[in-house]
Amino acid sequence: MTKTNKLLFKIVLTAIFTALSFSLTFVSVPLPTGAKVHLGNFVLVVAALLFGGLVGGASGGLGMMFNDIALGFPTTTVVRTLIVKFIFGLVVGVLFRLFIKRNKTTRIVLYSTTAIFIILSIVTIVLFANANNYKDANALFDIGYKNPVKMSVLVPIFASVFAVLLTVASAFSFKLSDINVSVLTVTTLGVVVNTLLEFFIRILFNGIATSNFYTAYLESVSKIPSNLITGVLTIILATALFLPVYNGLKNEKKFKEVSNIGVIEDSDDYIE
Repeated sequence: MTKTNKLLFKIVLTAIFTALSFSLTFVSVPLPTGAKVHLGNFVLVVAALLFGGLVGGASGGLGMMFNDIALGFPTTTVVRTLIVKFIFGLVVGVLFRLFIKRNKTTRIVLYSTTAIFIILSIVTIVLFANANNYKDANALFDIGYKNPVKMSVLVPIFASVFAVLLTVASAFSFKLSDINVSVLTVTTLGVVVNTLLEFFIRILFNGIATSNFYTAYLESVSKIPSNLITGVLTIILATALFLPVYNGLKNEKKFKEVSNIGVIEDSDDYIE
């Protein structure tokens, strides 16, 4: 396949996955906070795993952006979705191709990230518990606004959930040559990146738009549960369904040329 044909094929794939992402984002369960649990992220992850970060990021970002437009969300939400989902897909696609090389770099990335989240979860738990020792429980988190910002209990929960997920992946790191373990690991890391970006960029954009960063912070905190639930659902579906899809495509010539992952032997032996 020539470079031109490969580019055209990727554009067609991006269009297909954009349509899927747009459609499946409507398959959702609304939460009381106004956020929703949806399947758009799952489409993004599958596209990134199969065909690379650019296809996954572009299709997920565009698909969910068009979904936001269709539902009448403000410009800040539309732009945030495009940015966050593109980076999400890029991270998953790049990390997956790094992990399937089956070298020591994969373990270093995994162990380092796991250690960071274990430390982060401990620190946030200690800070949250320590705040209750003050007369003003908010004082520890006062960042200069009229209403001081109190750390939400969801912050240590968020850090702890992903610390546990990454610890499980680390425990099975000797099986990094197993496709499912690699998918579980990179999808978890991608969900972490997505959740963090959603949280901070929502604060930034909404804070600038309303000139009230405290309200923007509270809104971002209220969206964390939907991000966590959608993330865990995405991890489960991607880990369960990627291998059957991959096995159905791995012998196709066009797939091998475009995916840049070739044929992965599903072996239990870790190759140094």
